[in-house]
Amino acid sequence: MDQDEDLAKLKWILAAGVAFLVTGFWAFQELKYAVWGTTAEATVTRTFETRERRRNLLAVEYTFTDKEGQSHSERDDVPSNWPTPGPKVTIQYMPGVEDSSRLEGHSRKLAVWMFLGSCVLLGFAGFKLYQIASDAVDGPPRRRR
Repeated sequence: MDQDEDLAKLKWILAAGVAFLVTGFWAFQELKYAVWGTTAEATVTRTFETRERRRNLLAVEYTFTDKEGQSHSERDDVPSNWPTPGPKVTIQYMPGVEDSSRLEGHSRKLAVWMFLGSCVLLGFAGFKLYQIASDAVDGPPRRRR
């Protein structure tokens, strides 16, 4: 094999590793809500349009009382096509973590799918790395007759 081809393969392996780490972080954030998150009913205090990085968002401010009895006033920015919330909404939050609440349904499941895809990509890249290493040590595979 040509040295440029090997370098290109190693770059793909490195890219797969970086994608695995980044999407793993995002997926872990989602996993925390699934495992340790709690739901509560919140009272909407205000909704308004806002803009972030060239995107229009709907900001929903609300108050809720956590399971320890402490009152919180927080906000979640959702896509502008999100259904306009009523006077009461269900939220998810992480007990004991300040500003960790979000409207129920405002999850990032795409991050989980991207993580699973990067796992497949990393597995394929690992297989290719194994092939490169085997060829370097043992030489190219020989055909049996």
